Amino acid sequence: MHLLTCLRRHAQASPSAPALLTPRGEALDYRALWAVAERAADWLRAQSLPAASRLGVLAEAGFDQAVALLALACQATVVPLSRDSRVEVLQEQIDAARLDAVVGLPGDARVAQVAARAGLRAIVFDRRELAGAAGADPASPPRTASDPGSTAFVLLTSGTTAGPKRVPLTHRALLRAAQTIGETVGLTVDDRGLCVMPLHHSHGLIGGLLTPLVRGASVVCMPAFDAAAAAAAAALLRPTWYTASPAIHQALAAHCAADLDALAGHRFRFVRSASFSMPPALLERLESLWGAPVLESYGMTETATQLASNRLPPHRRKAGSVGRPLGCEMRIVDDQGRPLPDGAAGAIEVRGPTVFAGYEGQDRGAAFHDDWFRTGDLGVFDADGDLRILGREKEIINRGGEKIAPLSVEHALLRLPGVREAAAYPVPHPTLGEDLHALVVLDPGAELDPLRARLALRAWLDDIAIPARIRVVGAIPLSAQGKVQRLRLHAQVDGDAQPSAQPSAQPPADPAEAAVAAVFGELLGCAVNDRQADFHALGGDSLSAARAVALLRARTGVQLPVGAVFAAPTVAALACALRAAQRAGAAAAA
Repeated sequence: MHLLTCLRRHAQASPSAPALLTPRGEALDYRALWAVAERAADWLRAQSLPAASRLGVLAEAGFDQAVALLALACQATVVPLSRDSRVEVLQEQIDAARLDAVVGLPGDARVAQVAARAGLRAIVFDRRELAGAAGADPASPPRTASDPGSTAFVLLTSGTTAGPKRVPLTHRALLRAAQTIGETVGLTVDDRGLCVMPLHHSHGLIGGLLTPLVRGASVVCMPAFDAAAAAAAAALLRPTWYTASPAIHQALAAHCAADLDALAGHRFRFVRSASFSMPPALLERLESLWGAPVLESYGMTETATQLASNRLPPHRRKAGSVGRPLGCEMRIVDDQGRPLPDGAAGAIEVRGPTVFAGYEGQDRGAAFHDDWFRTGDLGVFDADGDLRILGREKEIINRGGEKIAPLSVEHALLRLPGVREAAAYPVPHPTLGEDLHALVVLDPGAELDPLRARLALRAWLDDIAIPARIRVVGAIPLSAQGKVQRLRLHAQVDGDAQPSAQPSAQPPADPAEAAVAAVFGELLGCAVNDRQADFHALGGDSLSAARAVALLRARTGVQLPVGAVFAAPTVAALACALRAAQRAGAAAAA
């Protein structure tokens, strides 16, 4: 089906039913929304633009942006642009997308600036000029051709591991994906969504906006996310669900937990999570706060946003799983592209009606294996057929030959008391190749001791997967789509950090520290006289870590796991682990 055909059908069946609402409750019903979309063809002709035009829409987030995107996509190909991007970034995107014009909303001077810099026309789209339903009859024959195979939107990927790519999505793929999401969560015309995600990428556009419209339901279109504003709109308009990324879930939950009256009496019957993996602890917190099930899903722009999802009760939901494939075929393959059995981890490949045909301007073969799209994600199916995402292939950290999935490290960090957000990322290392660092954001008033944190992580992680450095920050850098770009964090955080004064060396404080310092110095060929000296920073690797553990056992009689050097890499930290093992051994002997 074509989007205009979909809107026409709802305008015929329920003309006065609300389709889009502002946060204040002002509504555009289905007949009026269809009328704007129908008359967008006349608007294009008045601007001397053909129906096949490619239009960049640069608008403040919210109700008017939603109307412009929907109406123009019914008559042209739309490239949604982020209003928050720098002019230089926008110009690069506009040039690559081969746009015919840049469209903005009334009163937005920035659109003219961006368009002029790109050498394009700036055009103002005012829905009020097209809105009146008088004389518009959805029962009359369509005035324009509606090809479901035509491209409705060209979306930009997040660029998590490379520069953004352009993803063309047809009307057929978009509506099929939205219909699948709606069926998964059982949306009816009585449901109302709260759209808190930006509409310039697939989660907000398809999951938040198109999904309720395809089902004949209504949606509240929020401006740029603000937890207090979202809570106020939810209290006023009583939506039955919302979909968001974990970061937005976290912010809204924190606001409502601090103000228990913010959403008193809400009527969420479920909430949905997408964009990236949700920590199990956050899922439990949300379900406790809302008293409603949280459905974690998995998808990407290239597949019109959903590939798999958990389902509503009584279906089983598993923390850490994204459920089963929906609306597509999915398989796990090895490095040679051979399918793997359930329980074996590998690369995720998919095919089906919502999968795009290929990136604009790039060879299709690079992204596809025969007719299977290579998602770039790693995953595993468990014995029940549920999918668990292990991370991006390019983000797997190779620490001295050991492969580490950042997601598993982040989920463990989020189990530490007071840790609200976490990101694990690789840093270059002279002998390991890559080492592992992490950033954490704490709850207000919380504190974290990195040494104690690393030791506590041993309850959930292998020693090799424990970060050599854990840094507390006020915020973790995100992309314009709200995603952590792990491969860029070292340059963004460590590389940009100003060098701080080095604390004066503190000599080993007891026999255990002296023993560790002596072993470090002997193996790494340097004098170690500082209890904060770090094994990895001194050039230690996996082989020398094993030798360090063997030497300590020979000299102290205490057996430590090889990975203890990764969990406790400083002289003081490893000595602490040594003393703990000594006490445990003594207690067992007694």
